[in-house]
Amino acid sequence: MLFLDSLVERQLQEAQQQGKFDNLPGAGKPLLLDDDRQVPEDLRMSYRILKMSGFLPEALQLRQEALTLQTLLVNATNAEERSTYHAHLALIKLKLSQAGLSTQFLEDDVYGEDVKGKLLGKNEN
Repeated sequence: MLFLDSLVERQLQEAQQQGKFDNLPGAGKPLLLDDDRQVPEDLRMSYRILKMSGFLPEALQLRQEALTLQTLLVNATNAEERSTYHAHLALIKLKLSQAGLSTQFLEDDVYGEDVKGKLLGKNEN
């Protein structure tokens, strides 16, 4: 295998010297690398394929849906809509809690309130 590695390395160097890599898409731009250190090596390729196809893990889908429902709940115009959104949001919170995931992101918006306060001149610290 060492011979094969050195052969490939030599061919890559020759191609680089000849300028064959100069006009590739994204040349000169930083690579967008995913931090997949937490994913076991034997699952990384599968996760990348799922990610590139637009698939989200169930926990992230639930979080995304919960945030959407929370926005709909805030903007709901009648009691029936609010009741429906509230019930669905409660179900998603339950599912997240059962999966051992935090629902704190729905409970308070400390950062948002802090920014809002600073914009209104209420927080001077």
